[in-house]
Amino acid sequence: MSGASLREESGFTFLEVIIVVAVIGIMSALAISAFSSGAADAREVVARQQQATIQSAVNAWVCGRLSGSVTVAEVRAIYNSEVGSEARLALVSAYLDDLSYRHFFEQSSATNEDRVESSATRKLGRYISLPDWGSGSYPKVDLD
Repeated sequence: MSGASLREESGFTFLEVIIVVAVIGIMSALAISAFSSGAADAREVVARQQQATIQSAVNAWVCGRLSGSVTVAEVRAIYNSEVGSEARLALVSAYLDDLSYRHFFEQSSATNEDRVESSATRKLGRYISLPDWGSGSYPKVDLD
């Protein structure tokens, strides 16, 4: 073969560039979906922690009321006399730190609905509720 028939090529061919761009695009799509689902998972964890915080406040409120000669039925009647989740949250607010209570109160008041919300629950499209305390059960806090 003569030197004239051999052609040295420098750089990438069009096909090689297309393959590299496609691989980078696929890797980017996977990374973005991993980060976005991670953020949603983090909000879910925060919402569950907030639910547990309010449940702890309700538990402490019940225990505080039961010390003495008050019966469970009387404490249940006091709890159920507060109509709605926001009113029940206010009832147990002494057992929450001020910052948490203000956050729940401000976020919940913005919707004009009777539900307890936070920025995390709002981004998830969920809310916290404090339903009626039924006979034979214990007051619970739900993440709806």
